[in-house]
Amino acid sequence: MDRTDYKILNLLQKDSRITLRSIGEQVGLTPPAVSERIHKLEQDGVIRGFRVDVDRTLLDCSITGFILVAPEPEKYAAFCAFCQDAPAIIAHYHVIGVYNALLRFAVQDTKELDGLLSVVKTYGDSRTSVELKTYFDKKEIPLP
Repeated sequence: MDRTDYKILNLLQKDSRITLRSIGEQVGLTPPAVSERIHKLEQDGVIRGFRVDVDRTLLDCSITGFILVAPEPEKYAAFCAFCQDAPAIIAHYHVIGVYNALLRFAVQDTKELDGLLSVVKTYGDSRTSVELKTYFDKKEIPLP
């Protein structure tokens, strides 16, 4: 990968619907050359897919936040399966520290949050933070 690939990735992350022509104008390539690079990035697994960024607060999931969890070792596989299957869990990160899982959640109301937390605590100790405001969520990849 070179700097041009990084620039293409950053443009696609800002707007996955950007045209090949627009990308080409910004990175100094023709649309077919941009298409070839994007295809190669997909083949190499760098680009795993294209997604829509949804503002969940405008939908029925007005409460979002994070849960740090320290699952008991013998329950970790079941915990991972629960996270994968739970619609309210929108991201699951394996982290290092006192807690080894960080979950991002989105729920409709406090009743749903209470139910989610009741299940999560069966796997181990947890701490919850409710998101009040997102100031930014960077999508850019630092250029080498």
